[in-house]
Amino acid sequence: MSLSELDAALFYKINQGQRNPFFDLIMPYITELENWKYLILLLVVLLFLFGDKKLRLTLIMTAIVVGCLDYSNSFFFKHIFMRLRPCNVLADVHTFWPCPKSLSFPSNHAANIFGAAFFLSHNYRKWAYFLLPMAITVGYSRVYVGEHYPMDVLAGAVLGGLGAGIGLFLFNLLMTKWLNKAKTQTLIK
Repeated sequence: MSLSELDAALFYKINQGQRNPFFDLIMPYITELENWKYLILLLVVLLFLFGDKKLRLTLIMTAIVVGCLDYSNSFFFKHIFMRLRPCNVLADVHTFWPCPKSLSFPSNHAANIFGAAFFLSHNYRKWAYFLLPMAITVGYSRVYVGEHYPMDVLAGAVLGGLGAGIGLFLFNLLMTKWLNKAKTQTLIK
């Protein structure tokens, strides 16, 4: 069995084999950012207003990481691989709305949410218990609603991890400079 055949078989196992009324109700809701954007925005604003400097910088860097992941994936990586979505290629795909005509590999949803989850969880370890299962659930939902193959989601998660790693490297540089500057200013006083 080729990797492509295995990917399609796993896709059908999730998209067809795990269908149930409960998942049919929640997975379309989970997968759509539109349903969560105001809650996420409110949470970010509250954390930004009531958090310390490290949290504010973490939130800004998370936004930069996610923005870079979304842009590079949409306008670069997807055009390298040119993979069509399973709902445009395979027969008998269970979908909840018309299949998008955009490309599939890697998944933007997965790259963005895993990038944010990895970045935030590294800086705030206790958040990992919530953020990583959430990212996995969103990734699963992308397959369940018929828009991505499992490998699309896995590649998106890897891309998100790489983006978070680059973001963490830059974040640590900024934090080191900021802390050194603060120490220098304290010594001068």
